[in-house]
Amino acid sequence: MILLFPTEMEAARLRELRPDLDIRVCGVGAVECALSMRKIIDEADGVLLCGIAGAYDHSLQKGDVVAVVEEQFCRLSSGYSDSYRATMAVGELPQVRSNTVSHCAMDADGAAIENMEGAAVFALCNAYGVPCGEIRAISNYVGEERKEWAVERAIERLTTHLAEVF
Repeated sequence: MILLFPTEMEAARLRELRPDLDIRVCGVGAVECALSMRKIIDEADGVLLCGIAGAYDHSLQKGDVVAVVEEQFCRLSSGYSDSYRATMAVGELPQVRSNTVSHCAMDADGAAIENMEGAAVFALCNAYGVPCGEIRAISNYVGEERKEWAVERAIERLTTHLAEVF
């Protein structure tokens, strides 16, 4: 199982705690992530995308850890928009739908959270038959100024959860 993070900042604490895990960094955004995924997809027996996310849903608290069960690329016209599903269970976490966005503060369109890589991972894993899942920790509310974000708290909660599970 490969644990995939968009940034080294998101991966660093878990890498220190659990050097035995296969932890990789894919880069931020769908394109960077897809390029990284192409390099690892043939050797992966499963991919778990992990990182921080913004919440549309204000019932989610900063630091909450959730399992993404469905991803879609935000703002594709309906004729081109596909939805991608997780193909592995990731434990007893609240399950949410997520938008993969190209920049922050896109419309929710039924999603609880947004991120920038998830649909790329799910699409590639689904196409190549590789089990995939996604766990995100809420760092902010969509549209909130960066100074209000709780990135450290989100990364700490994510790391704690992953260290307990793996």
